[in-house]
Amino acid sequence: MPLARNIAAWSRCLAILFAGLLLSRAETEAPPMTSLGEIRSLSSETATLGQAIEVTGTVVGIEPESPWNFFLHDGSAGCFVKNAAKDLSTPVKPGDLVRVTGRSDALGYYPSIRDGVVTHLGQGELPKPAKPTAAELFSPEMDSEWVEVPAVIIGYEASPSRFTLSLQVHGLPFKAELPTSPDAEDKAAALMQRPVRLKGVIGTIFNRQRQMTDRHFFVASFAAITPTPRLADEGIPPLLSVGTLLSSGYGPLSRVRIRGIVTQHATDGFYLRDSSGSTLVQAATIRRFPPGTEVEAEGFGAIAPFRPLLRATRVSPLGSKKAIAPIPFGFQSDPAALQAELVTLDADFLGLRSSSIEDILQFRSGDRFFEALRPSDSSRIDLPLHVGDRVRLTGICELTTTHALPRLNWVDGFRIRLPDSSGLEILDRAPWWTTRRLLIALGITGILAVIGITGTWVLRRQVSRQLHVITRKLRAETIGEERDRMARELHDTLEQQLSGIALQLDGLDDAVTRDPAAASRALNLARRMLRYTRLEAHRSVWDLRSKLLEDHGLPAALEVIATSLRSDQAPDIRISLSGEARHLPPGTEFHLLRIAQEAITNAIKHASTLSIQITLDYRADEVRLSIEDDGLGFESSNTQPGHEPHFGLLGMRERAAKIGAQLDIVSSPGNGCQVRVSVPIADPHETQTHPHPAR
Repeated sequence: MPLARNIAAWSRCLAILFAGLLLSRAETEAPPMTSLGEIRSLSSETATLGQAIEVTGTVVGIEPESPWNFFLHDGSAGCFVKNAAKDLSTPVKPGDLVRVTGRSDALGYYPSIRDGVVTHLGQGELPKPAKPTAAELFSPEMDSEWVEVPAVIIGYEASPSRFTLSLQVHGLPFKAELPTSPDAEDKAAALMQRPVRLKGVIGTIFNRQRQMTDRHFFVASFAAITPTPRLADEGIPPLLSVGTLLSSGYGPLSRVRIRGIVTQHATDGFYLRDSSGSTLVQAATIRRFPPGTEVEAEGFGAIAPFRPLLRATRVSPLGSKKAIAPIPFGFQSDPAALQAELVTLDADFLGLRSSSIEDILQFRSGDRFFEALRPSDSSRIDLPLHVGDRVRLTGICELTTTHALPRLNWVDGFRIRLPDSSGLEILDRAPWWTTRRLLIALGITGILAVIGITGTWVLRRQVSRQLHVITRKLRAETIGEERDRMARELHDTLEQQLSGIALQLDGLDDAVTRDPAAASRALNLARRMLRYTRLEAHRSVWDLRSKLLEDHGLPAALEVIATSLRSDQAPDIRISLSGEARHLPPGTEFHLLRIAQEAITNAIKHASTLSIQITLDYRADEVRLSIEDDGLGFESSNTQPGHEPHFGLLGMRERAAKIGAQLDIVSSPGNGCQVRVSVPIADPHETQTHPHPAR
């Protein structure tokens, strides 16, 4: 089986070799092709085989950058010839009658001639040019055809090897290439923006699959371009306004003038404004006019979306005026009034796309998205933009539409054409926290959170063990501290008072027999002291059980006392608070509360009062507490030392002395009683948010 396969393979190779020899022999023996129409009819596969060619025709066009390559026409068709002898002693020129021998080649939109050898036969006669319509300009058969078309020259570009004209042919944009010459720019300027008749060869631009991608013209010289109508017959054109361009009576062939103020430079001219509106002026020669220059432009109106433009053949500066201020952009106004107008608006920067010609900047204003076009060479101006920047744009407004026809009621967008980066002003920079940075920060925070949670879990286990130890110690210390506090409280109150009672009772043995009246007074005093001691013991127990002062402060504690004493038979107790309430040192609040409690008890028990007014006034440097009743009253002078003691009043004075307060008791028989306490605050800014009961 392997031997059989080898024999079959060798057989196929020999067959292919034999067929190639036969084909080569047939090619050698076949007569040369003599018609360009016959060459154009070859298939790509056949043209690749290199069929012999010998054809006579007239040179109709030259490739500017490769003058040894040219277009030949023999009356039946046109064809591209790639010359083998690049060092021709006598270069060909349009109109030469030549004989070309060479081979067929598939390189071209249609088959062409390669390895061409040229023999000059003299001066030939150019064929009658075809006159294609707009629909025929892109017909495949028009490739390499000699034609005559109506055109308008709207621009040019010069290079060392070629001169390129920008044209409109039947309203469609085209390029035309000519050989360069010293006076090419002067001749182009004289024809700029003018209707002409152009003779030349149609060339096709195609891709590797031989698909047409564009078309252009090869023109022998400016002699092949004839202006119409003639300049000598035109006279002085009428002066129109921007608003009357291409209006009734003035068409694209009517030569007119307009005057106005330059608002902004353009790549192919400038924008001009008069009292009727703004438009683009395409100038014959590119010249920069500063904004504010008054000019007169002469030329032809041309059709353009939403507003005609002027193709100027002559522009004359008239002087300098004040630069026109941009108008605030308002898309809801008449759209036609915005076309080609210098406008300004504020927007948010979204992004940038750059090319060799211009930068495309994307913006958002409200709910509208639009683009701004900036010449790429303006990037030399250092104006870095960041996504989210708030920017003020100043430039030319160009209306846009997604519909096939540029009707005003179909306008659905716009773009701003900037002069350069000077048309941008940064109002506010974007916040540093972008979405990307926020995500990075969240990621880092998440990692740190995981590490923190893990560390916290480990730490909590250690802390939990330590907490049990510390809790036991704190509980023991707290119990000890509470015992100390109770001991101090009992010492300050109950112990001293009980000692006083004991002294009174100790003297009764002798006094009973010696002075019964004095014994009776001492016994009566001991009873009173005992009642007061019992009341103080009750209050101490109440203080041990209550956390009201600690949690809510003095005003709330006073309110609780007043509420507990209110009843149908009890006097009316009212509390008023002034100033900004704040926590006082723990001992101060405790003693003020006990003073108020004693004053209220005395008023209810001894004064037969009907109403009690408690006033707490917080001032910047002191706190004032006032308890006023409308009871029976008494002689306030009896409260001074030397008179029969009143234990409640004495207790109030002792408490006031402990906190450095001033205590005033004002009373007279039948006029009630007022107890006033003033406590100075050493530092008003020192407040305690969690006061503790006095120790």
